[in-house]
Amino acid sequence: MSETASYLYAIAAPVGDDVLDGLRGVADEPVRVVRHRDLVAVVGTVDVSAGGAFGEEALARNLDDLGWLKAAAQAHHGVVDGVARAVPAAPLRLATIVADDDGVRERLDRWHDGFRRALDEVAGRAEWSVKVYAPEVSPPDTDAEPARAPGTPGTGAAYLIRRKAAATARDDAFARATAVAGQVHEELTRYAVDARRLAVQDQRLTGHDTPMSLNGAYLVPVDGADTFAAVVESLRERHEDCRFQLAGPWPAYSFVTVEEP
Repeated sequence: MSETASYLYAIAAPVGDDVLDGLRGVADEPVRVVRHRDLVAVVGTVDVSAGGAFGEEALARNLDDLGWLKAAAQAHHGVVDGVARAVPAAPLRLATIVADDDGVRERLDRWHDGFRRALDEVAGRAEWSVKVYAPEVSPPDTDAEPARAPGTPGTGAAYLIRRKAAATARDDAFARATAVAGQVHEELTRYAVDARRLAVQDQRLTGHDTPMSLNGAYLVPVDGADTFAAVVESLRERHEDCRFQLAGPWPAYSFVTVEEP
């Protein structure tokens, strides 16, 4: 016999059933709302028994499984995004699980004022991401000197000189990108209600050939999105040697924080 619990996706303003129709959660479960005072929690029912995917031991294993984690994160985002497109919503972290709906109501009551402030902050606004990457570095010009047979005098020295020149070029490119990142973030902050510089991501995660110098998150009014995108494009043209990546709009993941009293 399975044991179930309530998985939380978001705290939101009251939302109609038509918004929830068709939304499926991390266990491919239908989602529902738990109401308390002037807030609702968007939740799903998951199996937390010893053999279930959300049992304590299984969940710990699954969170280390990149394939499972990616699928769960996409499903979690799909629910949050579907709700946030209709009403102000405060996203909750992946795998936020409460024993039952009474526990959800208790949390809504205990954190009511913090959630209410969070919803007021994100109402009519959405999160946009802007990433900046260092310029690509051209390989050393090997045609500038005559080819030598391997083992002839000077071959090793020439190789080391080329390696040093390539390393210097990469360092210079990243220094340039770092300076650009500061300028871009300062400019975009003027068009956002709030802004955060998040930790840059490792190249093994981004898949880009050059390192990231800016991982910026910006809370932008919905009616200011076109202006924000236009500013990003103008910055891209101004710093055309750097690579820009604009993504959004998203629920305000980077800006909603609720601390337990």
